[in-house]
Amino acid sequence: MKKDRCLKIFLASLCLISIVASCNFPGPGSSPEATETPSSFKQDTAVPPLSPQPTEAVPTKAPDVQPPDQPEGEPFVTVITSMDCLEAPLDGSNVVLEFSPGEKAPVLGITPNLKWIAVKPKGHPNLCWLLTQGVEMSVDVESLEILPPPATSTPGLGSIAGVLWHEICEYSGGQAGEPLVLVQGCVQWGAESWEFGPNQVYDPFESGWEGVTLHLGAGVCPSTGLATTMTNVDGEYIFTGLSAGTYCVSYTNLGDGNDTILIPGGPTFPERGEDGFYQTVNLSQGEDRIGVDFGYAFQFYD
Repeated sequence: MKKDRCLKIFLASLCLISIVASCNFPGPGSSPEATETPSSFKQDTAVPPLSPQPTEAVPTKAPDVQPPDQPEGEPFVTVITSMDCLEAPLDGSNVVLEFSPGEKAPVLGITPNLKWIAVKPKGHPNLCWLLTQGVEMSVDVESLEILPPPATSTPGLGSIAGVLWHEICEYSGGQAGEPLVLVQGCVQWGAESWEFGPNQVYDPFESGWEGVTLHLGAGVCPSTGLATTMTNVDGEYIFTGLSAGTYCVSYTNLGDGNDTILIPGGPTFPERGEDGFYQTVNLSQGEDRIGVDFGYAFQFYD
């Protein structure tokens, strides 16, 4: 009996141990650290609502607006590089103002040789002249009007200006029974077959005589003694500071060092032959006379 009693006590103890173990140890698949946190210590895990964020404005392309200095409805130029705008369309003339790259101005006219353009600067009372090689134009140069330069800034005094250009006459044949064929710059000016030559027009394919000395004299030609000047790289010249009166503008191909440039050859404009070496000019008070031009060709018109 005593033995049976001990066995029952042992079995009861064993059951009690199993019950206790099942309450204190985690079940299969559970983590030992996964213990329940008391409700008083639980953190509020709810995510608060986000505040509205400002929306970045998408930039929109501004409409193309014409710059305020860009002329409307008329020809204009845009200056490519810094350059002086001159009082007259000649190298060495007085500077009216300086243009900076990108500046624009309305175009009023152009010189016959297409080298200088007359513009009207914004806010300036008078026009001035720019070199065409330093600007971009909104129109073809052929559509521009030929204009004289404005009056000089010195009251009561005038000027005489022009160009001495190299006339060219291109032709073929005319010898050994070959028919004469006149090409650009050439005309038949007489009845005889040999009476042909330059057309007395300053054509675009022609250029100026550089370094030729010209004389200014008082009264009708021939006359010298008042002043001398020399043609620039484009064959242009100018006499300035002149009062009203009659003047003679002349040159020679035999002196002043001109012989090293012009010989052999002869004048073609304003007259063929010796009369083409000079022109008489009647100058009014304050007048700036341009276009007192001379044409000269080599002996064989090349």
